[in-house]
Amino acid sequence: MSKFLFIRSTNLETRWPFVPERVVCRLQEIGEVVVVNNDDQSPISVQMDLSDIDGVIFWDGGPQLTDACIEAAPRLKMVGAVTDNAGMGLPVEALFTSDISIIDGTRGWAQSVAELGLGLALSALRRVPWWHQRMRSEAPETVWQYEADQYCDDSRFVNGTLGSKQVGIVGLGQIGRRVAAWCDALGATVWGYDPFISKEAVRACGASPSDLDTLVDTVDLLFVTVPPTPSADKIVSRDRVYRLRNGAIVVVVTRAHGIDMTALRERIYADELIGAFDVYDLEPLPADDLLLGRDNVLHVPHIAGRTKDANVQAVDIIVDDFARILRGETPQARVTREVLDVRLNRQKTPG
Repeated sequence: MSKFLFIRSTNLETRWPFVPERVVCRLQEIGEVVVVNNDDQSPISVQMDLSDIDGVIFWDGGPQLTDACIEAAPRLKMVGAVTDNAGMGLPVEALFTSDISIIDGTRGWAQSVAELGLGLALSALRRVPWWHQRMRSEAPETVWQYEADQYCDDSRFVNGTLGSKQVGIVGLGQIGRRVAAWCDALGATVWGYDPFISKEAVRACGASPSDLDTLVDTVDLLFVTVPPTPSADKIVSRDRVYRLRNGAIVVVVTRAHGIDMTALRERIYADELIGAFDVYDLEPLPADDLLLGRDNVLHVPHIAGRTKDANVQAVDIIVDDFARILRGETPQARVTREVLDVRLNRQKTPG
């Protein structure tokens, strides 16, 4: 029987409340589980015998996993963690040298983040928060009186149905691909930019490949879904922000570093764009931040991936790949040197 080690911090339940039980439950489906639950930062190889361990899940701190630990674990075939696909907290070189698979559960956030991003876009198109607030605070005879019986949107900004829009997505990873496919399914014309995937992969998720300048010149609705990589910093530059059409909607999820937030703020303050945010250039937003309280801003406090489903999915991605490895199959969420080169900016951005 395979044996697995779950290395975790003592306060894991306060940060990832549904992870600990899920890890143990899922690992027990494929083998025996040992849990190390303390905050001693000495290497785990000092604390216990690793000679019979086949796989390790390392979550949110706990004892260190070092090069010496890898040497002390001759049976080790797989290590799983949530590292933002950058190997953070893991001895990646030792793992690569020993041909031990690094399985990253970061994509477990993708569905939750993508759904919230789409929800922000739909809410912006129909001004849902604005109407909600009016119904909470105003008398019915005021709210239910429309300027036109059959038109209730704000003509200063892009509005109405998603299916009639030109949609641009910057970053077609696990999140952006979902958003692209859903927008395509709803009838939108979708343009995608991601220099690290093929044009065929862009088309496969329902988008047409585009260079970034053409994309910002074209779209009514822009999704910024790039990961926090050095090469993506302000990839939607000041010039590109100012090339967006007046009234366009900009949805920012994953991280705010992918767009020039100073320029975006300027255009929002001038009532030229709608901003729909889960993430920001400053977190938490100060109480006097000028983004707050505006009719052309929708905002939530970086909650997109903070769901029970994301907790569970991150675990399942790792354990499902562990099971594949045990069956001699190819894992789906393995971190490679090529992935790290992109994440850590060791590979020049194509084009």
